[in-house]
Amino acid sequence: MKASALEFPRPWIWKTALLALPAWIAFGLFWRVNHGAPLAALTTVSVALAGISVAAWAWSREYGRPAKLRGAREAHSQFLAAAETSLDAFGLFESVRNDAGKIIDFRFLYVNANAERLVGQPRSNLLGKTLGSVTPIGPTSSMFARFCRVVDSGEPLNEEFPVKYAAVKASWMRSQVVKLGDGLAVTFSDISEAKATQERYAHLAEFTDSVFQNAPFSIVATDTNGLITAMNVAAEKLTGYSREELVGKAPLTVLHDERELVGKALSADPTATIEHFGFEVLTAGVAVGEMEEQEWTLIRRDGARTPINLAMRAVTTDTGQVSGYVGIAFDITERRQMLDYVTHLATHDQLTGLAGRALLQDKTVHAVELARRYGTKVAVFVIDLDHFKRLNDSLGHAAGDQLLIEAARRLSRSVRSTDIVARVGGDEFVVVMPDITTVEDVEQCAANLVARLAPEISIEEHLVQLTASVGVCIYPDFAADAKHLLKRADSAMYAAKENGRNQHQIFSESMLKETAERLTMEHALRHALTNGELSMRYQPQLSLTTGVVTGMEALLRWTHPKLGCIAPTQFIALAEETGLIVPIGEWAFMTACCEGKALQDELGMDLTVSINLSPRQFQQKNLVHVVENSLMKSGLPPERLQVEITENMLMSNSEDVLDKLQRMRELGVRISIDDFGTGFCSFTYLLQYQVDRLKIDQSFVKKAGTDANAAAVVRTIIAMSHGLNIKVVAEGVETEEQLRFLLRRKCDEAQGYYIARPMATEEFCEAVRTCGNRIPLRSIEPITEWVR
Repeated sequence: MKASALEFPRPWIWKTALLALPAWIAFGLFWRVNHGAPLAALTTVSVALAGISVAAWAWSREYGRPAKLRGAREAHSQFLAAAETSLDAFGLFESVRNDAGKIIDFRFLYVNANAERLVGQPRSNLLGKTLGSVTPIGPTSSMFARFCRVVDSGEPLNEEFPVKYAAVKASWMRSQVVKLGDGLAVTFSDISEAKATQERYAHLAEFTDSVFQNAPFSIVATDTNGLITAMNVAAEKLTGYSREELVGKAPLTVLHDERELVGKALSADPTATIEHFGFEVLTAGVAVGEMEEQEWTLIRRDGARTPINLAMRAVTTDTGQVSGYVGIAFDITERRQMLDYVTHLATHDQLTGLAGRALLQDKTVHAVELARRYGTKVAVFVIDLDHFKRLNDSLGHAAGDQLLIEAARRLSRSVRSTDIVARVGGDEFVVVMPDITTVEDVEQCAANLVARLAPEISIEEHLVQLTASVGVCIYPDFAADAKHLLKRADSAMYAAKENGRNQHQIFSESMLKETAERLTMEHALRHALTNGELSMRYQPQLSLTTGVVTGMEALLRWTHPKLGCIAPTQFIALAEETGLIVPIGEWAFMTACCEGKALQDELGMDLTVSINLSPRQFQQKNLVHVVENSLMKSGLPPERLQVEITENMLMSNSEDVLDKLQRMRELGVRISIDDFGTGFCSFTYLLQYQVDRLKIDQSFVKKAGTDANAAAVVRTIIAMSHGLNIKVVAEGVETEEQLRFLLRRKCDEAQGYYIARPMATEEFCEAVRTCGNRIPLRSIEPITEWVR
């Protein structure tokens, strides 16, 4: 701006002149009054007044200038403070024009600190320089043209643009350009982070949409009234509808079974209809912020019904108001099929496909309830296959499975379609027949079941005779509920077995006593070991070569204070069935070893102690440890311990059994096969298991004197065993004739009541000392006659 005419560089000069002028005029006036002309006086007075006015104006102007200067300085300071503390880059530019008045560039007049940081240069390098010499915004750029348009038109400019100039430390900027005089005031804002966030949100939205569209499960969005507003590709595949057919046109309930929805709604409101309560049923708990997940039936476009799992969730605004719903669904047909399959596995026998124990219990309870309601009878048949364990052990588990499958097939064909056939154990089946009217019908059905199982079965080139023992109980005649019905039918089955097998028995009142006695015996057996009621008896084994006792068989005995002496045939099977054979067997093994060692020491003879092991004991993981511990504590030499196992146990061909027997042999223990000849054992197994002795079953020994076939079996066993270097022991010798036969066939050892009965340790020593005198072998059969 140009300076005023009154503004001198030194204000005190003109101030002094103004003060001196009135004085000079006053002096002139005074002189004129005293010396002359009136006109001159008037002129002088006018000039004086004018001078006074000018002086007064000058003084007043000088008096107000400091305040204006202070205001300007304050405004300038405020501008600088605002500009320098601004988070944006700010600059002032003046137009640079050519002679024709056209803008050819812009010159830096001012930049703030953020502008310095943005371009990476101090303001000293920028002020006074043109925009084109410092930045790529030259006269040919589009931004330069927009800057010129702002100066020419006065319209401000606001825009966002990517930054391609490497020196500028930003990737995106926003410019605000306004006209200021013949120049510009420009604000540059770094929006790189905002743009990056915006881009991330765009990518996220794109990703979300991609997830929505490509999700492997159906997603359907609705408004608050249930109208479908969006659906993905999976939803189209699941429903069979295209989105054009449903979006904005149909409610979500169109995809559901109306009867299913109404049925659910009616449980809450008897007046419910599909139009008013259908969607509310689907979103019952969703509106309160929960996720509702249920299984429904989807109705496809072609009318097919598909089971689905539907999870509904509310979509809310920032204020928490529900703006719509999202349903996520997937086809659970395979899961239903898998569930049905797993349920079938859990409730049915895998081998035969028959109902299992749990399903049998449920169906029996249901049958009893119906019978109670309609006044009919229910018959329960418990069928147990006779001697199945022997067949299974002899022929192998594969053959046993075939027998069970064939038995199940025969039973299923022997009953009505409404009857229930189940397998509840290894060889035990149950048939439940509802709607029975008379006991005669039950008798006929039971006899029919026995007869249908009787025909021979061909198993692996063997014809097997399969028989069964059937026990029957009738509701409400002999049982008041399903539990006692099954239990008493089982008792009747045991009665059929005891009466000779291959028959049926209907439960009667007399069997209640037998059942009670069996329960009493089981209870007593559980305390027999603790109460010291068990003891061991020893039966001598006589050498038929020397006439000397060479060993003993340890036999378990039970004497109850009230029940008296209980036969092993009564309690051994019960012990195996209840699992009590495990602790009882461990005690018997330890006792036999200790007492056997004591007898050896007292007699001064190396007697062999034979101890029986049951199949149930071989299931013990620590069986070998029990044997080893008994040998260690008793001091009995391992080679003087003989473990007896059944022929059927040998036939199981189990790796676990073979491993346990091998580990026992490594201890030095000998292996003996008990009751040999009653099964289907091959001599190959004798070699595989390294058997030391065979014990011919007493049934052959008893018949050998009268039955040529039994005698042939005994001769064959002895001859083949000697050929394999295996000693033979004959058990059950009760007559002199039987002993003569064994002597003629060169049997190695014998035991039985003719030689000595099982006895306590106190009697055993005396019996051993006198055994040779009581049974002089040479007097029974001369040595020269043994070869016959």
